[in-house]
Amino acid sequence: MIRTALAMSGLGGLVVAFFAVFGGMALVTGTGVIVESGLRSQVNSTRLTGADVVVSARQLVPRKEDLPVALPERATLPSSIVDRLSRLPGVESAVGDLSFPAAVVPGQPSTSGAVTPGTSGSTGPADPAAAGHGWSSLAFSGGKAVEGAPPRRDGELAMAGARVGQEVRVVAGGRPGRYRVTAVIDAPGLYFADSTAAELSGRSGRVDLVALRAGRGITAQTVAAEAERLLGDRYVISTGGARGDAERPGTAAARGMLIALPASIGGISLITVGFVIGGGLSLSVNRQRRDLALLRAAGATPRQVRRLVAVQGCVAALAALPPGAALGYYLAARLGELLEGTGALPPDLPLTYGPLPAVAAAVLLFGVVRLAAWTASLKASRMPPVSAVAESKAEPRVPSRVRTGGGLLLMLVALGLSATPLLVRGEIAGLGPATAALLAIVGLALAGPMLVQAAMGALARRLPSGLSAPLWLAVTNTHGYALRTAGAVAALGMMVTLGLSVVLTQTTISQAKADEVNAGLADVASVSAPRLGGVPHGLLDDVRALPGVMAAAPASTTTVLTRSLAVGDDPGLHARTAMILGPEAGGVVDLGVVEGSMGELKGDTVALDADLGEVGERLDLLMGDGTPVRARVVATYSRALGFGALVLSRDLAAGHTTTGLDAEILVRPAAADLSSLAKTWPGAEVSRRAAASIADADATQGLVNIAVLAVLIGYVLVSVANRLVATTTGRVEELLALRRLGATPGQVRRMLRWESLVIALAACAAGLVLAGVPLVMLSVGFLGRPWPAGPLWLVPASVLVVALVVWAAVNLPVRRRHLAL
Repeated sequence: MIRTALAMSGLGGLVVAFFAVFGGMALVTGTGVIVESGLRSQVNSTRLTGADVVVSARQLVPRKEDLPVALPERATLPSSIVDRLSRLPGVESAVGDLSFPAAVVPGQPSTSGAVTPGTSGSTGPADPAAAGHGWSSLAFSGGKAVEGAPPRRDGELAMAGARVGQEVRVVAGGRPGRYRVTAVIDAPGLYFADSTAAELSGRSGRVDLVALRAGRGITAQTVAAEAERLLGDRYVISTGGARGDAERPGTAAARGMLIALPASIGGISLITVGFVIGGGLSLSVNRQRRDLALLRAAGATPRQVRRLVAVQGCVAALAALPPGAALGYYLAARLGELLEGTGALPPDLPLTYGPLPAVAAAVLLFGVVRLAAWTASLKASRMPPVSAVAESKAEPRVPSRVRTGGGLLLMLVALGLSATPLLVRGEIAGLGPATAALLAIVGLALAGPMLVQAAMGALARRLPSGLSAPLWLAVTNTHGYALRTAGAVAALGMMVTLGLSVVLTQTTISQAKADEVNAGLADVASVSAPRLGGVPHGLLDDVRALPGVMAAAPASTTTVLTRSLAVGDDPGLHARTAMILGPEAGGVVDLGVVEGSMGELKGDTVALDADLGEVGERLDLLMGDGTPVRARVVATYSRALGFGALVLSRDLAAGHTTTGLDAEILVRPAAADLSSLAKTWPGAEVSRRAAASIADADATQGLVNIAVLAVLIGYVLVSVANRLVATTTGRVEELLALRRLGATPGQVRRMLRWESLVIALAACAAGLVLAGVPLVMLSVGFLGRPWPAGPLWLVPASVLVVALVVWAAVNLPVRRRHLAL
C-alpha cells in the first residue's frame, strides 16, 4: 500500500504535506521547549555554592486545577530555625542568610582608582538591591578573606576592590553611613557584622535562607532528609541545582512566565497549524480524485481509500519531523535570547533542551495529520464507485451547507464579542476583540467557499460587455471553482487578520495605558536611586526641602494575590501588580478618584478600581511574600488601566517587600530644580518625565507574541505559496485546453494574473474586515476614536505582501516550457 500511496500522491502532493508538517513541527517544538523550560529549568547557585542544603520559605501558592502562583517578594523564615537545624545529625554548620540593599556611594577613590560596589574579579558585580549580607554567610559563598579581619561591630564591613582600613560611604538598608573596611574578600557583595546585617535588613527575628553544610562523610541527601523530618512540609529543602531557586525568589515568577507566554498565542498557533495541514492534505486528495475513484470502481473499500490517504500524510510527516524539530530548537533559542534581552528571563535561568518537546510535537502532529487525512478522504471514500468516477472529471463546486452555516455562526459570535470594549473598560475588555478575531478566522475557513462563490458570482453578473477575455475567464474561474480558491483566500485572510489584530490590539491598549499615566502624572518628575538599591532614607526629606517643590511622594510597586474582583472572572487567585503610595500621594498622582480620598490611604487600607468595588468594602489579600491581610477600601478611582486595579498604602506594604525601600519619589512640579541632588546624594537619578512604577508585564508578553506571530505568518505564507504553486501546476490540462481552443500564451498569462489579483483582493478584503471590526470597537472603547494606535503602515504592507506572494505563486509556475507560456 505504501508504494501505491506514494505513486498516486505524486511529488506535488507530498511537497505540500511536507512543508505544512515541517513548519508546524518547528512551531510546536519551539513553544514546547519554552514550556518545558518553565517546568524543569533550574538556576545554578551563584552565591551559596558552599552550602550542601538550603532551607527556604515557600515561594509558590498552590491553586486548584491550575499552576501555582509565584510570590515575587522574598518570604522569610524565623531565625530560631537556625539553631534547630544546626543540632540535626550530620550537620556541621548552619547559618541564617540575609540579603538586603547595599552599595558603595559612587565616585569614591580607592587604591585601584575607584570603588565599584561589590565587585569581584572572578564572580562579577552584585545586584545593589541584594548586595548586603552577614559575615557568617561568606563561608558558604565560596569566597574568603584575602586580607584583614572579619567585621565585628557597627561601622565595619568587608568587600572586594578596596584596602584594609579604608573608609567608604555606604548606603545599606537605605541608611547612609561611613564604614571602615576590615577585610578584603574575593566575593561580590558587602559583608557586615551579623548583628549589623540583622539590623540593616529590617527583618527582626527573621532570615531569608538557612544554609547547611554536611559533616565529613555525610551526603546532602541525608541532611535534607533529616531537615524534612524536623520541619515537615512547611518549608522548602533544596539540594543540588534547586539551591539556585531558593536564592532567587523571582525565578519562580520567571518560570511561570515561560509557561504562560507560549500559551497566550499557542491556541492560535495550533489552530493555524491544523488549518494549514488540513488544507494541504485536502489539496493532495483533490489532485487524486480520479485515481481514488478508479480504485473505488476496481473494488477498493472505503476504509482502504482512507488508509491510503493516511499513509501519504504519514510519509510526508515522517520526512518533515527531523528537520522541523531542528528548526524548532533553533527558534526556541532565539526566543530565549529575546526574553533575556527584554529582562523577562534571568540570564542564569537557562532554557532546557530535552527530547520531550520534539516527541510531544511529533505525537500531536501525527494526530493532526491522521485527522486531516480522514476528513479530507471521507467524501471520496464513501461515494459510490460509479458516482465517484463521474464526479472526478470535474472539481466539486457546491460548498457544504453545514460547513457554511457553522462558519457564518462563528462570524456572528465574533461580531458580538467585538463589542466588549464598548461595554467594559479595563484590560479584560481586550480579550473580546482577540477572541473575536480568532473565531472570525475559523469562520472564514469554514464559510469561505460560499462567500467566495457568492461574491464572485455577483461580480460576474455585473461585468460590463466588451470586457477582455482574460479578465472574464479569471472571474468565472474564481466563481466556478470556489472551493479551490477559498482555501488560499481563507489562509491569506487569516494572515492579514492575525497580523493586524494582534499587533494593533497590543499597541492600542498600550496607548490607552500611556494616556492615563500621562494624565495622572502630568507635570511630575521622578527621583530614583537604582545604583543604591532603592530610595535611601533622608532623600525624600531633602527633595521636599528643595525650592520650587510643591509636593513629593514616594512610590513603588509589588504584586499581591486576590480572589476574583470582577464579575465573570475566574474565581481562583489572581496575581495583580499594585502601586504602593502614601496619603500624601494625592497631591502628586491623579488617579481620577471617584469616591473617598487618597488622604485616607494609611494603615491597612487600599484604593481600588471604581469598576471593581466600593468604599468601605473589605478585601482579603495575600501580600507578595505570602502574608494574608484584610484591607479596607478607602478610595476608588477611574484610571485603573494605567495605574493598575489596586493601590496599597505604604503602611500595609511595610515589611512585605524584598528590599523594604521605595523605588522612586514623584515630584511636582516637574520644572523644580533638582540638580543639587546629584551632589548631596551621589547615585540619585532625576527624570523630568515620571513614569509610574507599574511593572508592565504585558509589554514583554506583547513583544513575545509579536515575535511568535511573525514566525507563524511566515509559516502561513510559505504554506499558502506552496499550495498555490501545487494548485496552478495541477491545472496543466485546463491551461493546455485553453491553448487548444485558440487562446494565446499572452492571454493565458493575463488570465492568471487577473486570477491572482482577484485572490489577493478577496483575501485582503476578508482580512481587513475581520480585523477591522474588532479594532474599531476596541479603539472607540479605549481611545474614543474609530482608528487604532500603532503602526498603521502594516495595512498597506500586508496588502503588498499578499499580492506579491499570490502573484509569484500563481504566475511563475506557468512559465514551465511544456505549457509554452
